Amino acid sequence: MNDYLLFRKMITPPFIHIIFWIGVAAIVVSALGTMFGQNFFAGVLMLVLGVVFWRITCELMLVLFSIHDRLSEIARKPDSSPGPDTRT
Repeated sequence: MNDYLLFRKMITPPFIHIIFWIGVAAIVVSALGTMFGQNFFAGVLMLVLGVVFWRITCELMLVLFSIHDRLSEIARKPDSSPGPDTRT
């Protein structure tokens, strides 16, 4: 619990999966409305491009959290490799 309060562990990544599926449902409903109400081709285009764009957006958010996790792991590990020679 302390990790969550000190922002060492993020709670958002699991929610991104839920938000992704809610977004997909909204895109599908909107695309179906466009297909049958206005322009069929625009609805199909909205369906395909909308889902692809939404997936890329959600993946980019997950990548940011993944980078944070990896950097946190690196920071916690003791440095076992010798650094550059700083003797002069």
